[in-house]
Amino acid sequence: MIVDTADAPGSRRNGLIDQTRYRAWCRDCRRPRVNCYCALIEPFDSVPRFVILTQPREAKHHFGTGRMAHRCLNNSLLLEGVDFSVDERVDRELNSRANFPVLLFPSRDAVNLSRCTSAERLTFAPAGRNLLVFVLDGTWKSARKMIRLSRNLTNLPRICFEPPAPSSYRIRRQPKPNCYSTIEAIHHVIQLFTPCSSACRSHDNLVTVFHSVIERQLTYTP
Repeated sequence: MIVDTADAPGSRRNGLIDQTRYRAWCRDCRRPRVNCYCALIEPFDSVPRFVILTQPREAKHHFGTGRMAHRCLNNSLLLEGVDFSVDERVDRELNSRANFPVLLFPSRDAVNLSRCTSAERLTFAPAGRNLLVFVLDGTWKSARKMIRLSRNLTNLPRICFEPPAPSSYRIRRQPKPNCYSTIEAIHHVIQLFTPCSSACRSHDNLVTVFHSVIERQLTYTP
């Protein structure tokens, strides 16, 4: 149970701050009240759309960036599990004629978006269909397990990219410097599919929220 005691009477006693206030949690972002990032969120509709499949252990993590990204994206779908083979919501997205589903995961046969021209990326999805990107939210080991078990995802076309800079996820250990968190990966995919002439930078809210959480946490970390 998440108990909100931030505004409870008697939060100050004898001039000292009641510690229960600092144990309060936000029900929406699942962060401590004093570190809540909800006020920074400016939800928007992304192009492409994203379905974020989060591994159960990752879903419970207080720094889960899959959930963070989902809260920034109006048109995203966040699902928790390991095997999505018979998940009706996943199958509905896969079978919709309006969608062109792909899986964001590096492999030998993945299309490297960083090596495509802007014109190639803009025409990546067939005419009349909307690009839908499935993102696996978890460790690399758990992501590979999700693919292995989820038969409906196995044969999806795959995409990947070359990170232009090291990850900013400094509070959790990354296996390699060029491994991105879920929210960073989603932001970069949107960036790659955003026309160079576009003045709209609504997708930058993803990294604004992310960096705010990281910087605040680092103030508590030696």
